[in-house]
Amino acid sequence: MAASNKWLMSSLAYYLDFFTVPLFVVAALNLAPFEPWLALSGLLAWTLVEYSAHRFLFHSLYRREHWTHHIDVLAYIGVSSWKTSSTFAVLLLLAWSTGLTSAFIGAVTGYFVYISLHYVMHRPQHWAYAFIPGLVANHDLHHHKGIEKNFGVSSPLWDHVFGTYIHAKHVNG
Repeated sequence: MAASNKWLMSSLAYYLDFFTVPLFVVAALNLAPFEPWLALSGLLAWTLVEYSAHRFLFHSLYRREHWTHHIDVLAYIGVSSWKTSSTFAVLLLLAWSTGLTSAFIGAVTGYFVYISLHYVMHRPQHWAYAFIPGLVANHDLHHHKGIEKNFGVSSPLWDHVFGTYIHAKHVNG
């Protein structure tokens, strides 16, 4: 399968979410009182969105584009921050109008954890790499040719629930 340049982006578009997402959290915290249980619900919802998008969108509908990341893990490949920020702005207004601002905080915090972990997973020289060996091992297996498993990047929870988790011992022997 040929790689696609469709998701290649500038370094600004790639890194901007690391700055805009915390701003959305601060904005949400200023709009309504923080409710921890709603935030945890939003975080859990994010993990399902992450798993589902990776499994059902990135490995089917956008397979060519996502495969480019599998070929060059350090390239600036992904969904542009301009798109995610626009989406988060609309979701923040929706969450605020429905009293779910804390759930929004949990969800976008989950997204921030996801992009941060994914960034570190592909950079062994990063100081945080040593603190996530299990997640790195899961993601390395996902990148192994022919293994359509381990779609959860920030958590293997939904891979266990939906039977798409594979452990290294099942691959290596």
